[in-house]
Amino acid sequence: MRLEAPGGVTVELRVVDRTSTHPDGPGGLLVIEGVVDAGDGRAWTFRDACLTAAEAATLGGWLLKAAKGRLELPDRLSFAAPSLTFTLEEHDHLQPRVTVGFSLAAAPPWLGAERHRTYDYPVTLDLDPETLEAAAVDWERELR
Repeated sequence: MRLEAPGGVTVELRVVDRTSTHPDGPGGLLVIEGVVDAGDGRAWTFRDACLTAAEAATLGGWLLKAAKGRLELPDRLSFAAPSLTFTLEEHDHLQPRVTVGFSLAAAPPWLGAERHRTYDYPVTLDLDPETLEAAAVDWERELR
């Protein structure tokens, strides 16, 4: 899945592995690889087992609802493992603003030792509904 906003701000997420042969079973997590460009010359990558299969499916539905304007604003999506959060706000009339929060192992490496104490390092993307819908469809494909 790729979220890309004007100015070069991008967040890419993809599933690269599963921590068990039964991803919906106890302890089964999806390993997510992320590539983030904050649009200000700073970029980083991460790899973290941070979503269950059910949480990943919830993210896809959340992105689609955000694209269709079916969420109350502001709306925040968080997961059991705190590595990723998604917050939806309205930037301009009918233009969604999504802030992705990166915590712990998903936070930027230039934070040094503070990285493991950081919660919701924000990357904000001003998107259009079509971009959000395309991301939802891509994410659903990623989960198959």
